[in-house]
Order: sequence, then structure tokens, then C-alpha cells
Amino acid sequence: MPVLLGLYACVASACVTAPKQTEATRRVAANPPAILEGRVRDAEGHPVAGIGVRGIPAAKDVPWSPVVETGCDGRFRLSLAAPATYSFVLLWRGTGVLTPDPRDPSRESVSVAPAATVAGVELVFLADEWREAAVAVPATTPSCPETPAYNSPR
Repeated sequence: MPVLLGLYACVASACVTAPKQTEATRRVAANPPAILEGRVRDAEGHPVAGIGVRGIPAAKDVPWSPVVETGCDGRFRLSLAAPATYSFVLLWRGTGVLTPDPRDPSRESVSVAPAATVAGVELVFLADEWREAAVAVPATTPSCPETPAYNSPR
């Protein structure tokens, strides 16, 4: 999975990698997971649908959790190893972009405890920065069809 840093690309395994299984990772993994709920919006506040969200633990001995995809309303729900502190990366078709913008999800920091639920995490999809840096990027901000079943206020 490539991750693009600003205008520079690198393979995710060269930038950030999941930890190897050790006694420390097994201890953390044995705890009940934390649940983290949030939403991804673009810079104008519109929900971003179908984009991957991954929590990246700050500590090296915390096992990684799978990527989840946002729904039509931009919402996501991660099950995370705890206790730990996480930042985030957004993924479009396996590509992530990290920017120097202070709103970038990689600059967020959220701590979780075993069996706890953290709600209300708001992440920003910086579409213009992605389009500048990435080859595999949506032409427009990903969203669901404008139908009564999705976004219409009817």
C-alpha cells in the first residue's frame, strides 16, 4: 500500500509498518478492544463516503487493526487494541497521503482504554492536497448518490 508524503511517495512498509508479534504485542492484544467512532468530512464539511480509515498506534508494541471504510454519511467505527494512542491515515484504493496541513488526520492524537468507546472523532479529507500529491485519487470527493435513501433531507 503506497503512502505519499507531501509530494514524495514511499511504500507503506518503508514508512510505517505493523509491529512484529512479540510478548508485548500479545499482552496488549489480550485486552478487550476499544471502539472509536467518528466521521470523515472534506474541508467544506461534506461527508466523505467509501474512504478507508486506519488507526496508527503511536507505540511500537501495539497491534494494528484492519482498515474500515466510511459509509455514505462519512461515519466509521474502528475496533482498536488498547490501551494506546492513535493517529490516523485515510486511504483511497490503497493509497494514503500525509500532508503538512495541521488538519491532516495523521496529526490527530486520540487515546483509548480497553473496553472503552470514544465517539465524535472528526477527521478531514484534504482533497486538494491529495489531488496535488497522488496518482490514485478520486476526481471529486467520494460521496453517495443524491437520492432520498442517502443524502436528501426529505
